[in-house]
Amino acid sequence: MKFETLKERHAKRNPEDLEIDYEDQFASEPEDVPYEENPASCDSDVAEKDDVTESDEEEEEEETAQADLGTGWGRIVYSPVRRGRRVEMDVCRSNDRDGSEGSFDRVVTTLSKNPTLHHQARRSLWGDLWPF
Repeated sequence: MKFETLKERHAKRNPEDLEIDYEDQFASEPEDVPYEENPASCDSDVAEKDDVTESDEEEEEEETAQADLGTGWGRIVYSPVRRGRRVEMDVCRSNDRDGSEGSFDRVVTTLSKNPTLHHQARRSLWGDLWPF
């Protein structure tokens, strides 16, 4: 995977390519929607929370999926240590798709090797996801 240097990124910028949406900069007025009042309301219109059945709860549990841990993204274990132009991080990542095995690595990111990744590493916190 190749990252561009900061000079390469600045060289590719063209002021003509910038698209500015002026409508997003100004606050728009909300549209007035007339409120319709229902004169014939009943007690049965209000949904009760006690009507939840056990089958509904089981269906909700089946729909939740587990996170895929084997994507190569690791988790920062301790707060990153910033030392001048380099950042050192302890990263824990899984080696298998099911997350049964993992590795504990110390990752060093320098400003000269990759400015974009170094910028992200300086602003990372304990518990953030980290690629590679």
